[in-house]
Amino acid sequence: MQLSGSVLITGGAGFLGRGILRRAEREGWPAAFTIVSRDDAKHVKLQQRFPGVHTILGDVADDRSRLTWLMEGFDTVIHAAASKYVDRAEHAAHDTIRTNVHGSENVIAAAFAAGVKRVVGISTDKACQPVGVYGASKFIMERLLQEAALTLPATRYTGVRYGNVAGSTGSVIPLFYKQLAETGTIKLTDPRMTRFWMSVDEAVDTILVALSDDVEPGAIVIPRPRAMAMHDLALMVLGHNEHIPLPPEVEIVGVRPGEKRHESLIHVQESVRVKPLEDGDYRYRSAPYLQLLPPGQVVREDAFEITSSYPPGGWMGPEEMRGLIEDAETV
Repeated sequence: MQLSGSVLITGGAGFLGRGILRRAEREGWPAAFTIVSRDDAKHVKLQQRFPGVHTILGDVADDRSRLTWLMEGFDTVIHAAASKYVDRAEHAAHDTIRTNVHGSENVIAAAFAAGVKRVVGISTDKACQPVGVYGASKFIMERLLQEAALTLPATRYTGVRYGNVAGSTGSVIPLFYKQLAETGTIKLTDPRMTRFWMSVDEAVDTILVALSDDVEPGAIVIPRPRAMAMHDLALMVLGHNEHIPLPPEVEIVGVRPGEKRHESLIHVQESVRVKPLEDGDYRYRSAPYLQLLPPGQVVREDAFEITSSYPPGGWMGPEEMRGLIEDAETV
Protein backbone atom coordinates (compact mmCIF):
# COMPACT_ATOMS: atom_id res chain seq x y z
CA MET A 1 0.00 0.00 0.00
CA GLN A 2 1.05 3.58 -0.65
CA LEU A 3 -0.19 6.93 0.53
CA SER A 4 -1.45 9.42 -2.01
CA GLY A 5 -2.79 12.94 -1.97
CA SER A 6 -1.95 15.47 0.73
CA VAL A 7 -0.60 14.12 4.03
CA LEU A 8 0.05 16.06 7.24
CA ILE A 9 2.19 14.47 9.97
CA THR A 10 2.09 15.96 13.45
CA GLY A 11 5.40 15.48 15.22
CA GLY A 12 6.72 14.42 11.84
CA ALA A 13 10.20 15.89 12.22
CA GLY A 14 11.18 12.97 14.44
CA PHE A 15 12.39 9.47 13.66
CA LEU A 16 9.03 8.02 12.60
CA GLY A 17 8.26 10.97 10.34
CA ARG A 18 11.64 10.60 8.64
CA GLY A 19 10.97 6.88 8.27
CA ILE A 20 7.69 7.60 6.49
CA LEU A 21 9.34 10.16 4.22
CA ARG A 22 12.21 7.78 3.42
CA ARG A 23 9.72 5.09 2.45
CA ALA A 24 7.72 7.51 0.30
CA GLU A 25 10.88 8.69 -1.45
CA ARG A 26 12.14 5.16 -2.03
CA GLU A 27 8.84 3.87 -3.43
CA GLY A 28 7.76 7.03 -5.23
CA TRP A 29 4.49 7.59 -3.42
CA PRO A 30 2.17 10.06 -5.17
CA ALA A 31 1.83 12.10 -2.00
CA ALA A 32 2.71 15.61 -0.83
CA PHE A 33 3.83 15.80 2.81
CA THR A 34 3.60 18.61 5.34
CA ILE A 35 5.22 18.32 8.76
CA VAL A 36 3.96 20.11 11.87
CA SER A 37 6.43 20.03 14.76
CA ARG A 38 7.39 22.24 17.69
CA ASP A 39 11.14 21.53 17.37
CA ASP A 40 12.67 23.99 14.90
CA ALA A 41 16.11 22.31 15.10
CA LYS A 42 14.57 19.11 13.77
CA HIS A 43 12.97 21.11 10.94
CA VAL A 44 16.41 22.15 9.71
CA LYS A 45 17.68 18.57 9.76
CA LEU A 46 14.55 17.30 8.02
CA GLN A 47 14.68 19.87 5.22
CA GLN A 48 18.32 19.03 4.56
CA ARG A 49 17.37 15.38 4.12
CA PHE A 50 14.02 15.94 2.35
CA PRO A 51 14.15 19.41 0.71
CA GLY A 52 10.77 19.02 -0.99
CA VAL A 53 8.84 18.58 2.24
CA HIS A 54 6.95 21.55 3.69
CA THR A 55 7.49 22.11 7.42
CA ILE A 56 5.43 24.23 9.81
CA LEU A 57 6.42 25.17 13.35
CA GLY A 58 3.54 24.39 15.66
CA ASP A 59 2.37 22.63 18.81
CA VAL A 60 -0.75 20.43 18.70
CA ALA A 61 -1.58 21.44 22.27
CA ASP A 62 -1.84 25.14 21.40
CA ASP A 63 -4.51 26.89 19.35
CA ARG A 64 -7.09 24.44 17.93
CA SER A 65 -8.36 27.02 15.44
CA ARG A 66 -4.88 27.38 13.94
CA LEU A 67 -4.59 23.61 13.70
CA THR A 68 -7.93 23.50 11.88
CA TRP A 69 -6.68 26.12 9.46
CA LEU A 70 -3.47 24.16 8.87
CA MET A 71 -5.41 20.97 8.08
CA GLU A 72 -7.67 22.54 5.46
CA GLY A 73 -7.38 20.61 2.20
CA PHE A 74 -5.53 17.59 3.59
CA ASP A 75 -6.62 14.04 2.81
CA THR A 76 -4.74 12.26 5.60
CA VAL A 77 -3.39 13.16 9.04
CA ILE A 78 -0.84 10.96 10.82
CA HIS A 79 -0.82 12.04 14.46
CA ALA A 80 2.66 11.23 15.81
CA ALA A 81 3.23 14.26 18.05
CA ALA A 82 3.79 13.13 21.62
CA SER A 83 5.65 13.60 24.85
CA LYS A 84 7.06 10.08 25.04
CA TYR A 85 9.73 9.70 27.74
CA VAL A 86 8.41 7.25 30.32
CA ASP A 87 10.42 8.31 33.35
CA ARG A 88 10.16 12.04 32.67
CA ALA A 89 6.38 11.76 32.34
CA GLU A 90 6.16 10.66 35.97
CA HIS A 91 7.55 14.04 37.02
CA ALA A 92 5.90 16.07 34.26
CA ALA A 93 2.36 14.75 34.25
CA HIS A 94 0.83 18.11 33.34
CA ASP A 95 2.96 18.55 30.21
CA THR A 96 2.48 14.92 29.18
CA ILE A 97 -1.30 15.18 29.47
CA ARG A 98 -1.27 18.55 27.72
CA THR A 99 0.48 17.11 24.67
CA ASN A 100 -0.76 13.53 24.54
CA VAL A 101 -4.36 14.05 25.63
CA HIS A 102 -5.35 17.67 24.98
CA GLY A 103 -3.14 17.79 21.87
CA SER A 104 -4.84 14.66 20.56
CA GLU A 105 -8.26 16.20 21.27
CA ASN A 106 -7.20 19.19 19.18
CA VAL A 107 -5.99 17.02 16.30
CA ILE A 108 -9.18 14.96 16.28
CA ALA A 109 -11.49 17.99 16.38
CA ALA A 110 -9.45 20.03 13.90
CA ALA A 111 -9.33 17.18 11.40
CA PHE A 112 -13.10 16.83 11.49
CA ALA A 113 -13.66 20.59 11.18
CA ALA A 114 -11.23 20.78 8.26
CA GLY A 115 -12.83 17.89 6.39
CA VAL A 116 -9.83 15.54 6.59
CA LYS A 117 -10.73 12.09 5.26
CA ARG A 118 -8.51 9.86 7.41
CA VAL A 119 -6.72 10.21 10.74
CA VAL A 120 -4.44 7.64 12.35
CA GLY A 121 -3.02 8.10 15.85
CA ILE A 122 0.26 6.54 16.95
CA SER A 123 -0.01 4.73 20.28
CA THR A 124 2.29 2.41 22.21
CA ASP A 125 2.37 -0.91 24.03
CA LYS A 126 2.55 1.13 27.23
CA ALA A 127 -1.11 2.05 26.69
CA CYS A 128 -2.01 -1.56 27.48
CA GLN A 129 -2.68 -1.88 31.23
CA PRO A 130 -0.76 1.35 31.87
CA VAL A 131 1.21 1.77 35.07
CA GLY A 132 2.60 5.23 34.35
CA VAL A 133 1.55 8.66 33.13
CA TYR A 134 2.84 8.19 29.58
CA GLY A 135 1.02 4.91 29.02
CA ALA A 136 -2.16 6.26 30.61
CA SER A 137 -2.09 9.33 28.37
CA LYS A 138 -1.76 7.15 25.28
CA PHE A 139 -4.58 4.88 26.45
CA ILE A 140 -6.81 7.94 26.64
CA MET A 141 -5.68 9.00 23.15
CA GLU A 142 -6.80 5.60 21.84
CA ARG A 143 -10.22 6.03 23.45
CA LEU A 144 -10.53 9.55 22.02
CA LEU A 145 -9.92 8.15 18.54
CA GLN A 146 -12.49 5.41 19.09
CA GLU A 147 -15.05 7.88 20.41
CA ALA A 148 -14.47 10.14 17.40
CA ALA A 149 -14.93 7.21 15.02
CA LEU A 150 -18.40 6.67 16.47
CA THR A 151 -19.50 10.30 16.80
CA LEU A 152 -17.73 11.97 13.85
CA PRO A 153 -18.12 9.41 11.04
CA ALA A 154 -17.38 11.88 8.24
CA THR A 155 -13.69 11.47 9.14
CA ARG A 156 -12.23 7.98 9.42
CA TYR A 157 -10.33 7.60 12.72
CA THR A 158 -8.07 4.64 13.50
CA GLY A 159 -4.93 4.02 15.55
CA VAL A 160 -1.89 1.80 15.83
CA ARG A 161 -0.38 0.26 18.96
CA TYR A 162 3.10 -1.23 18.79
CA GLY A 163 6.32 -1.56 20.80
CA ASN A 164 9.80 -0.12 20.38
CA VAL A 165 11.15 0.90 16.98
CA ALA A 166 14.82 -0.06 16.87
CA GLY A 167 17.14 2.93 16.76
CA SER A 168 14.46 5.57 17.22
CA THR A 169 15.25 8.90 18.85
CA GLY A 170 15.47 8.61 22.62
CA SER A 171 15.28 4.81 22.63
CA VAL A 172 17.53 2.64 24.75
CA ILE A 173 19.77 1.32 21.96
CA PRO A 174 21.39 4.65 20.96
CA LEU A 175 21.65 5.42 24.67
CA PHE A 176 23.53 2.17 25.33
CA TYR A 177 26.00 2.87 22.54
CA LYS A 178 26.51 6.43 23.79
CA GLN A 179 27.13 5.24 27.35
CA LEU A 180 29.58 2.61 26.16
CA ALA A 181 31.53 5.12 24.05
CA GLU A 182 31.70 7.72 26.83
CA THR A 183 32.19 5.60 29.96
CA GLY A 184 32.95 2.04 28.85
CA THR A 185 29.87 0.79 30.70
CA ILE A 186 26.16 0.28 30.06
CA LYS A 187 23.53 1.23 32.64
CA LEU A 188 20.83 -1.46 32.59
CA THR A 189 17.64 -1.13 34.61
CA ASP A 190 16.72 -4.83 34.94
CA PRO A 191 18.21 -7.64 32.83
CA ARG A 192 15.01 -9.68 33.24
CA MET A 193 12.99 -7.09 31.33
CA THR A 194 11.69 -7.95 27.87
CA ARG A 195 10.60 -5.52 25.18
CA PHE A 196 8.84 -5.69 21.81
CA TRP A 197 10.98 -4.58 18.84
CA MET A 198 10.33 -3.77 15.20
CA SER A 199 11.96 -1.93 12.31
CA VAL A 200 10.85 1.52 11.21
CA ASP A 201 9.51 0.01 7.98
CA GLU A 202 7.39 -2.40 10.02
CA ALA A 203 6.04 0.59 11.93
CA VAL A 204 5.22 2.31 8.63
CA ASP A 205 3.55 -0.87 7.37
CA THR A 206 1.32 -0.92 10.44
CA ILE A 207 0.32 2.70 9.85
CA LEU A 208 -0.50 1.96 6.21
CA VAL A 209 -2.68 -0.96 7.29
CA ALA A 210 -4.55 1.28 9.74
CA LEU A 211 -5.23 3.78 6.94
CA SER A 212 -6.58 1.11 4.60
CA ASP A 213 -10.24 0.35 3.97
CA ASP A 214 -9.72 -3.15 5.40
CA VAL A 215 -9.68 -1.75 8.92
CA GLU A 216 -12.90 -0.87 10.73
CA PRO A 217 -13.34 2.75 11.85
CA GLY A 218 -12.23 3.14 15.44
CA ALA A 219 -10.01 0.07 15.38
CA ILE A 220 -6.53 0.09 16.90
CA VAL A 221 -4.25 -1.99 14.67
CA ILE A 222 -1.74 -4.21 16.46
CA PRO A 223 1.04 -6.08 14.63
CA ARG A 224 2.46 -9.49 15.46
CA PRO A 225 5.67 -8.50 17.25
CA ARG A 226 9.02 -9.99 18.17
CA ALA A 227 10.76 -9.37 21.46
CA MET A 228 14.19 -9.35 23.06
CA ALA A 229 15.33 -9.55 26.66
CA MET A 230 17.25 -6.54 27.93
CA HIS A 231 19.96 -8.94 29.11
CA ASP A 232 20.52 -10.03 25.50
CA LEU A 233 20.24 -6.50 24.16
CA ALA A 234 23.03 -5.34 26.46
CA LEU A 235 25.19 -8.28 25.36
CA MET A 236 24.55 -7.41 21.71
CA VAL A 237 25.72 -3.82 22.24
CA LEU A 238 28.89 -5.21 23.83
CA GLY A 239 29.45 -7.40 20.76
CA HIS A 240 28.36 -10.78 22.12
CA ASN A 241 26.21 -13.20 20.11
CA GLU A 242 25.69 -15.82 22.81
CA HIS A 243 23.57 -15.72 25.96
CA ILE A 244 26.16 -15.49 28.72
CA PRO A 245 26.23 -13.95 32.21
CA LEU A 246 26.43 -10.18 32.13
CA PRO A 247 30.03 -8.93 32.14
CA PRO A 248 31.25 -6.18 34.51
CA GLU A 249 30.73 -3.54 31.80
CA VAL A 250 27.00 -3.74 32.59
CA GLU A 251 25.84 -1.78 35.65
CA ILE A 252 22.39 -2.63 37.05
CA VAL A 253 20.70 0.61 38.14
CA GLY A 254 17.12 -0.48 38.90
CA VAL A 255 13.74 0.04 37.29
CA ARG A 256 12.76 3.61 36.43
CA PRO A 257 9.43 5.16 37.44
CA GLY A 258 6.58 4.12 35.14
CA GLU A 259 8.31 1.01 33.76
CA LYS A 260 7.14 -2.62 33.65
CA ARG A 261 9.23 -5.77 33.66
CA HIS A 262 7.30 -7.08 30.64
CA GLU A 263 5.20 -5.08 28.19
CA SER A 264 1.78 -6.07 26.85
CA LEU A 265 0.08 -5.32 23.55
CA ILE A 266 -3.26 -6.92 24.40
CA HIS A 267 -4.49 -7.81 27.87
CA VAL A 268 -7.08 -10.40 28.78
CA GLN A 269 -9.91 -7.98 29.56
CA GLU A 270 -9.77 -6.23 26.18
CA SER A 271 -9.00 -9.36 24.13
CA VAL A 272 -12.72 -10.11 23.67
CA ARG A 273 -12.79 -7.00 21.43
CA VAL A 274 -9.96 -8.26 19.20
CA LYS A 275 -10.30 -9.91 15.83
CA PRO A 276 -7.81 -10.71 13.05
CA LEU A 277 -7.60 -8.25 10.20
CA GLU A 278 -7.42 -11.22 7.81
CA ASP A 279 -8.95 -14.68 8.00
CA GLY A 280 -7.10 -16.90 10.42
CA ASP A 281 -6.70 -17.75 14.06
CA TYR A 282 -4.25 -15.54 15.88
CA ARG A 283 -3.24 -18.38 18.18
CA TYR A 284 -1.75 -20.19 15.18
CA ARG A 285 0.11 -17.08 14.01
CA SER A 286 -1.79 -16.95 10.73
CA ALA A 287 -2.99 -13.36 11.17
CA PRO A 288 -0.24 -10.71 10.86
CA TYR A 289 -2.38 -7.87 12.21
CA LEU A 290 -5.15 -7.61 14.78
CA GLN A 291 -7.88 -5.02 15.29
CA LEU A 292 -8.79 -3.86 18.78
CA LEU A 293 -12.37 -2.66 18.35
CA PRO A 294 -14.06 0.12 20.37
CA PRO A 295 -15.58 -0.72 23.78
CA GLY A 296 -18.81 -2.69 23.61
CA GLN A 297 -17.96 -4.54 20.40
CA VAL A 298 -17.38 -8.04 21.79
CA VAL A 299 -16.40 -10.41 18.98
CA ARG A 300 -14.99 -13.45 20.81
CA GLU A 301 -15.48 -15.43 23.99
CA ASP A 302 -12.02 -16.91 24.47
CA ALA A 303 -9.61 -14.54 26.17
CA PHE A 304 -5.88 -14.24 25.52
CA GLU A 305 -3.02 -11.83 26.02
CA ILE A 306 0.10 -10.74 24.15
CA THR A 307 3.13 -10.05 26.31
CA SER A 308 6.80 -9.49 25.57
CA SER A 309 7.65 -12.43 27.84
CA TYR A 310 5.96 -14.76 25.34
CA PRO A 311 6.08 -12.90 22.00
CA PRO A 312 3.87 -14.31 19.21
CA GLY A 313 6.40 -13.24 16.59
CA GLY A 314 9.23 -15.07 18.36
CA TRP A 315 12.49 -13.88 19.86
CA MET A 316 14.80 -11.51 18.04
CA GLY A 317 18.46 -12.49 17.80
CA PRO A 318 21.49 -10.17 17.98
CA GLU A 319 22.27 -10.29 14.25
CA GLU A 320 18.72 -9.33 13.32
CA MET A 321 18.78 -6.49 15.83
CA ARG A 322 22.08 -5.22 14.45
CA GLY A 323 20.49 -5.17 11.00
CA LEU A 324 17.60 -3.06 12.29
CA ILE A 325 20.02 -0.64 13.94
CA GLU A 326 22.09 -0.29 10.77
CA ASP A 327 18.93 0.44 8.81
CA ALA A 328 17.80 2.99 11.42
CA GLU A 329 21.05 4.90 10.97
CA THR A 330 19.98 5.75 7.40
CA VAL A 331 16.66 7.28 8.47
